Amino acid sequence: MDKRISKSFKVVFTNLYPNFNEDEVKNSEKYFNFIIENFPDRSEIIQLRIFFYLFSFGIRKFFIKDSKIPEFIKNLQSSNLSLLRKLGSGITALFGLSTARSLDGEGSVYKYLDYPVHKNTKIEKKAVSIPKSIEVAVIGSGSGGGVAANILNEKYEVGIFEKGSYGNGEINNETFGYHNFYDTNGIQQTRGYKVLLLAGKGIGGGTSINWTTSLRTPDKILSEWDTLTGQDNYFNSNEFKSSMDYVCSELNVDIANNKIPQKEVKLAEGLELNNLNYKIIPRNTINDECTESGFSTFGRYDESINSSNKVWFSEDKFNLENIFNDTNIKSLVISNGKATHINVENSGILHKVKVDKVILAAGALNTPKILLDSGYKNKHLGQNLKLHPVSGVAGKFSEEQKPWAGSMQGIYSDDNLFLKDNYGYLLEGLPMHPSLFFPFFPNNQDEFDDFIESYNYWSGGIVLTSDTSSGSIINKNPQHLWDYNLNDTDHSNLLHGIENLVRANYLAGAEEIMVAASPTMHWKKSSSVNIEEFINNIKAIKNEPFRILLGSAHQMGTARINPSPDHGVVDLDGKVHGLENVYIVDASNFPRCSGVNPMISIQSMSHFLTSKI
Repeated sequence: MDKRISKSFKVVFTNLYPNFNEDEVKNSEKYFNFIIENFPDRSEIIQLRIFFYLFSFGIRKFFIKDSKIPEFIKNLQSSNLSLLRKLGSGITALFGLSTARSLDGEGSVYKYLDYPVHKNTKIEKKAVSIPKSIEVAVIGSGSGGGVAANILNEKYEVGIFEKGSYGNGEINNETFGYHNFYDTNGIQQTRGYKVLLLAGKGIGGGTSINWTTSLRTPDKILSEWDTLTGQDNYFNSNEFKSSMDYVCSELNVDIANNKIPQKEVKLAEGLELNNLNYKIIPRNTINDECTESGFSTFGRYDESINSSNKVWFSEDKFNLENIFNDTNIKSLVISNGKATHINVENSGILHKVKVDKVILAAGALNTPKILLDSGYKNKHLGQNLKLHPVSGVAGKFSEEQKPWAGSMQGIYSDDNLFLKDNYGYLLEGLPMHPSLFFPFFPNNQDEFDDFIESYNYWSGGIVLTSDTSSGSIINKNPQHLWDYNLNDTDHSNLLHGIENLVRANYLAGAEEIMVAASPTMHWKKSSSVNIEEFINNIKAIKNEPFRILLGSAHQMGTARINPSPDHGVVDLDGKVHGLENVYIVDASNFPRCSGVNPMISIQSMSHFLTSKI
């Protein structure tokens, strides 16, 4: 079967990417096979394998000639049958990923781009000695865990248990970054609506590889958190805002730490011409040098970024011997309403560590998994998943844009954050490295050379949807999977945002515009289609799975806070209902999505709650 899959891969791939030479095709096939072997949702892979197996038989040529393969794939994406759309979007996304990533670090497409090439580097694994006991075990070293460790270390012996590694200080390439500093190699997707889930791992968690966007939780959302939990000025209180002030001060959050990168100058112009305000994004860096040049997101651990490991548990504030990297928490041992031990795996060896308190900060995808594997039950655990689903628009200009360069994000617009009933969207700049650009904006209709060589002339923007939709955990062994469905409200808000980005690109003088739909929607100034007709086609996109390509770097709400166990998983102090010594201080406990990039919200919530322990 594998030989037949290989045969089909080569036939389809060479027709979608006709200019790749034999070595480049082999390079892409190796990464495609890596995806096949490592994709978390095996049911998705079974469908793909069956298709490629059947496609390899010669009878296929009577119905689909080689020259018609690009058209065939596009027809799959446009099908009224969800199963066929799923297949078409999966093929284009995985093939795009296979051109931009590679097991040796240099994607096949790199040779055709004016883009910095960095070889795979190494991570030196730091050996750790797992203790027999620890007073407080903090599970996860990102936004919530870092703050909690910092506060509790003043009163207790604290150990930080992190399943990822330390950064290596190098400028890493995309493949190396996604494989080492993101959960599931940055390829996991939800069922239902296929949303790509990007969740950071490693010392410092997402704070060490995120885009440094540091937005405070808006008052309107704090007030809704109060409403949802039946409180009066609990979250929208001076105490919570003091926590936010403290966090922002410690992280040096300031708009002075940012400037509009070249890739977002046109977006800023277009937003103004479209009568939309934009603001400079405040960032948690030490200065305005923007020295990361777009590659900090791949695990460089840039010294200019005030990540959790730099600010909250640096060497001068924390005993580094109590940071246990590359350590996977399998479960908690629960007895008589409390956690007595944590089951830890390190270097293939299982350890049982006695604990007095457990602080769960493993992220909204992993914290529920740990509790479920521990036998804890609450009907809301693993439910109410919020994702801030994101889709994008790219514009091609006559001036070079360098879509990967400069500060990760320069500007945002919150004019429509509260579009309807306290929900809406943000518009933000988008750093488009090849493994974001080519899978999300595949273009198999134009000449290969022209499109590939135009990469540096494209710039991107995203619609970050403040979602009312929800997802849930659907499987927890061996790899937990998630389901997510986009409702009509969020779909409408998303399209509204896409329309505004398209107009902004058009008004700024874009020669071409692409929308991350499936198939890609592509407008050209030179075509006979006017921009209003193109926008009307966007408005007509149905709210069905696999019509729009979606991603998420913000997972929230899967163990939400509420004073009653009938409505939430943790109480108002962040303590898990029914467990006297287990707390949750990551985005799992949000009553609803934060509406804005959640790093500051998570750290403020952690400070607010942990200060009570």
